[in-house]
Amino acid sequence: MVQLRGYKLNKLEVENRVKPGVQLKLQNQVKYNVNYMDDAKRCVGIVEFRITDSDLNPFEMRLEMAAEFSFDEGDEKPDIHTQSFDQLFPFLRMTVNNAASLTGLPGLMIPIMHLNKDTVTVGKPQETEKSPLN
Repeated sequence: MVQLRGYKLNKLEVENRVKPGVQLKLQNQVKYNVNYMDDAKRCVGIVEFRITDSDLNPFEMRLEMAAEFSFDEGDEKPDIHTQSFDQLFPFLRMTVNNAASLTGLPGLMIPIMHLNKDTVTVGKPQETEKSPLN
């Protein structure tokens, strides 16, 4: 059983230079990596999240959160990966909502997201990183 031990917000950047009344078409990008400490039955999940406007209006939010999890002996890494994301996601969603309200965008709630464990790659770092978050 995967269990959240704690989390922290490592980075939060917000730009909101949109003129009042402009309608935004927001798009989300997410990247989630898990680093395992198998001998301690613990792992650290790091989520990078970015929100931009698809019409290139001057609005952007970037954040990075890290969380520590414990897991049991029989837990499989794809399950740990998806379950840890599911446990961290509500805190990410709350942080986005709070940060957006401070910039004058009350009520911004990102949609609920779930990872598909069938697409999780474990133990194979990608040679070429092609993320817009870099």
